[in-house]
Amino acid sequence: MITHRPSAKSIDEAAARWVARLDAGALTPAEDTELTAWLDSDTRCVGAMARAQAYFVSPRMELAMRILRRPPAPSVTQWGTLPRRAVLMGAAASVLGAAVLIRRPAPAAGRRYASEVGEVRRIPLPDGSKITLNTDSVLEVDYREDSRTIRLLKGEAYFEVAKNPDRPFVVEGPKAQARAVGTAYAVRLEDDKGGMRVQVTSGRVAVELPPQAPPATAWQALERLWTPSTGATNGTHVTANQEAEVRIGLNAAGVEEVQVSLRDVAPGALGRSLMWREGLLSFEGVTLAEAAAEFARYSVQKIVVKGAPAHERISGLFAATDPAGFARAIALGLRIKSKREGDVITLYK
Repeated sequence: MITHRPSAKSIDEAAARWVARLDAGALTPAEDTELTAWLDSDTRCVGAMARAQAYFVSPRMELAMRILRRPPAPSVTQWGTLPRRAVLMGAAASVLGAAVLIRRPAPAAGRRYASEVGEVRRIPLPDGSKITLNTDSVLEVDYREDSRTIRLLKGEAYFEVAKNPDRPFVVEGPKAQARAVGTAYAVRLEDDKGGMRVQVTSGRVAVELPPQAPPATAWQALERLWTPSTGATNGTHVTANQEAEVRIGLNAAGVEEVQVSLRDVAPGALGRSLMWREGLLSFEGVTLAEAAAEFARYSVQKIVVKGAPAHERISGLFAATDPAGFARAIALGLRIKSKREGDVITLYK
């Protein structure tokens, strides 16, 4: 069977089309797969892509082309085990001095990820960062040349951030944002008003609040001068084994006020609070009512605690998606009764 290799001209034309498409914006997953297959289809495709990029980007096109057309150095044979994209990235960067011209495209701006109730979802990002998305949560990923932005729309997530000082990693909530370079931290939306909790396991995170809106009236301006601040107004830095809480309320004049507080957390306690990443819930001296509310996030089965048992304090480690097993264990431990009707489990004296 005779196979015909594409001509050099057709490869150059295809490279030019790909460069134009990349400049227009992030590729779709199908286009990304197609580009990878094309680069792997012929050894000439890599060089053609670099030449097309040089024409497109460099203001000194002739110089760039002369460099690109130089015969490869003998050591190029050592690159055989590397992905062709990695080779092309290094070549293009050396030609144009600063820019890495070919790279795996980032997720499209505003790409949305969601988890079901009871699901813990792991999401790898193209820069090496990782997201662990907790139950019933939603976020959007917006990667750009100079920034990495995550919009947490619902729920909770844990972020392991690949270090890159030139592209800060920002998790945005309704009323505040958590900015990092290379660290690991969790962000949870606490209520529908925009409250947020940030827990840092390593590194350092800046929890930033929006600028305070200008007073609408002279009275509000005077009230701000007279009223002492009860918390940080522009945010704070959170380091390992600390957590910050963003609270939204009204001041004496009835104007919305966003404040952030900071506290130290014992390493063991912080680790226990993040056991949800392994599908577990860890309780340490919480009321039974609080534990029941936490279980409600992970299952359609709900636990209702009636009467005095709601105030009993409990500790233990439980499977997050097994509220029935939790209820049985608590009923035995506290010597109370348990009754199940459909998706409702009632604990009572």
